[in-house]
Amino acid sequence: MTSAAETALPAPVELWAPGSAVVALGQGDGGEEAVAVWHVSPQGAPTGAWLVPAAEAFGEEETARRLLTSLERRGITGAVPGDVERILEQLSKAAGVDEWWREQLFSPVLAFEEVVARRAEIEKVVEDARATKNVAVVEWPADVTGYDVREFEDLRRVARLSRTTGEACGTAILVSRVLRWLVRQWAETEQVKNRRPYVRDALGEPQALPPTWLAAVQTGSVNVLPL
Repeated sequence: MTSAAETALPAPVELWAPGSAVVALGQGDGGEEAVAVWHVSPQGAPTGAWLVPAAEAFGEEETARRLLTSLERRGITGAVPGDVERILEQLSKAAGVDEWWREQLFSPVLAFEEVVARRAEIEKVVEDARATKNVAVVEWPADVTGYDVREFEDLRRVARLSRTTGEACGTAILVSRVLRWLVRQWAETEQVKNRRPYVRDALGEPQALPPTWLAAVQTGSVNVLPL
């Protein structure tokens, strides 16, 4: 089991936001099936990585427990929700622990939908204010509206990231990059509240992450596994 060094990235969100983890199943370094776990910081930067042969991850209690420990106290996601659940089910079974992770799962696709929805809310508040105030329309650095995003592959295309191979690490890296992109889109969205107090008054204080993602990592941050 190996660990990757932290990668620096400008912090677009508050540091208090909990971290996340990406899990993936695919080809390992030697061609065998493997489980990959990637840690992602609150700012979307990769901070740690593990790659373990699936035979060990799902067949050895100690190895399964080590992998579960790497997921502890984090929100958890992956490219395909059903695959993430199956990986966690098999790891939990091998480790001899009950289901513990349901409330820690989040979907990048749903997080993207929340970015789009929040921007629509902000634009509505600004448009209403323009009826009585001399305020400028909102100009977003990147337009994320008008896309039909139903699954992770759609989101990858919107983020303009290259398609990955079937390798476990490649999939985990791609999901991590999508999360990094989502953090930036969300931060650019919520920063409008700081620049325009009337938007903050209408919609509340800025949040560090999209609501369902933030709920998952906040739940994970206080969930200690019985290992």
